[in-house]
Amino acid sequence: MKIYTKVVIDMATGEVEHEESFEYNGPVALCGGSGGGGSDSIDEKYNDRMATIYEAQQGMAEDYFDFWKSDYQPMEKEQIAANRKLIPHQTALAEEQITSSRELLPLQTEASKKQLNVRQDFMDEAQKGVDVNSRVSQAEADVKQGYGLAGMQAQRNYSRTGQNVNSGHFAGMQKDLALSQAKSVAGARTKARRTAKDENFNRLKSAASFGMA
Repeated sequence: MKIYTKVVIDMATGEVEHEESFEYNGPVALCGGSGGGGSDSIDEKYNDRMATIYEAQQGMAEDYFDFWKSDYQPMEKEQIAANRKLIPHQTALAEEQITSSRELLPLQTEASKKQLNVRQDFMDEAQKGVDVNSRVSQAEADVKQGYGLAGMQAQRNYSRTGQNVNSGHFAGMQKDLALSQAKSVAGARTKARRTAKDENFNRLKSAASFGMA
């Protein structure tokens, strides 16, 4: 008896391209046999059970095929027909979208350029910041102007009542007004300096965040 250990078969032609085997003389046993060592033993009960299983599987396959043919096949045909009807519309829509994109491209390019310019202007302005000394001087000038107007108004009111503006009482009022003005100027300068520095910091912070976006 020849026992094959390796066989190479060409699946296209069915020809054996290579084989390895050896001759064997001795007892053999058949799968599913009674195990008595005889080569002609047949397990009829086993074969009957396997035949019953194969027939049941074949029946299930036929039932599923019938179900597919009666229910799914018509639906699949309708879906294919519907898809075929949609193809021209989908093609036309795609062509319109391409045409629209081409027409919008110059406008989008111009808008992008403007955005870049605005972005650059923003960055330049943020980095430039505000002039702290100018803010401080403006705050001081505003305070002095307000107190100057208040002093002139006080002098007019004093004169209207017939009181002497050269009196010591009026001079004391002017001195108090001057002290109040000095305090207000100092406070306004400090506040303006702090506000300007905070604004510069926030500008740089915004510029940094804008640059990373």
